[in-house]
Amino acid sequence: MHMPDLVAWLVSGALALLGSWIIILNYSVVISWYLHRRHSSRIPLLGGLCLMAGMLASPLPGVTRYAWVPLVIDLGCLFTLVDFLYAVVWLQVFKR
Repeated sequence: MHMPDLVAWLVSGALALLGSWIIILNYSVVISWYLHRRHSSRIPLLGGLCLMAGMLASPLPGVTRYAWVPLVIDLGCLFTLVDFLYAVVWLQVFKR
């Protein structure tokens, strides 16, 4: 294995692990709120963006095609998008 391949694997692996860990934490926050009504804060965008960057840095050619998926499965990204659409579209456009 050449040095650039090794660096690509290490960077993509580290970003993928960090992003996956943050996405799992976002899910655990929502599950904890649902089951026990404990309030915590989600980490918006960071998990999805880290995992997406890890997929884009991956040396495997087919992985980059699905780099948008972490932004959809991360609850931090999903709730941020819903909050944004509510604030911009609903409050600004429809409430005039």
